[in-house]
Amino acid sequence: MFTHYYTEGVILAKRAVKDADEIITVYTRDFGKLDLIGKSIKKNGSKLKMNTSLFSLAEVGFIQGKSCNTLTDARLISNFKNAKKDLGRLSLLYRMSETILSLVHGEEKDENIFLLISQSLRKIDGFKISKNKLKLFYCFFSFNLLYFLGYKLYIEECASCGSKVESSCYFNPREGGVVCKDCFSKEPAGIYLEEVDSLRRFLENDIRSVKEQDSKVFVDILENYLNYIPENSGKQ
Repeated sequence: MFTHYYTEGVILAKRAVKDADEIITVYTRDFGKLDLIGKSIKKNGSKLKMNTSLFSLAEVGFIQGKSCNTLTDARLISNFKNAKKDLGRLSLLYRMSETILSLVHGEEKDENIFLLISQSLRKIDGFKISKNKLKLFYCFFSFNLLYFLGYKLYIEECASCGSKVESSCYFNPREGGVVCKDCFSKEPAGIYLEEVDSLRRFLENDIRSVKEQDSKVFVDILENYLNYIPENSGKQ
């Protein structure tokens, strides 16, 4: 006899299989990232289809099989319609989803990641965001995701020699953090930071209050760092 499991989850991706079936990738509160197969879900009038739209929050029910998990029930909690109506915000959702899928592998519960994803969707849905702030939000989300996955940026001390970094410095993606001028002179690789405190303030912020500022340096740091993450495909 099969055991039914129920959990909240955010729909991250869908992939067609056979004629009417789909594999739905969900990041759940209780099981982490799951692939669920929806039988006949693409048929017109399917309740599973209506309640599992892309980038929605839903309560899903499933049974575990030897080779796959089968979706049996779905109840829509929030569709985040406002975010999906805006091209900029919708593009942000796709980019966030791609980052999650490239970094998170296997089924492992992580409440922090689930809350990060679901709260981010609510924030994006809540109000319009400028083009520059969309980039900042993506960086903020990705840095927090990396932190929860064990890839914290070293920003208090030089990631190479351990000395205190107080002003201008360089971000070295291979070292996973900032390096002082002396270490940079020995190995000149990295992104110049005029003021390390700007990065510290950005990373210590709250996801509900990401402030408007120049996004270029944060985007450069994130993209370079992602290329050194083993789990990441490098296609950002």
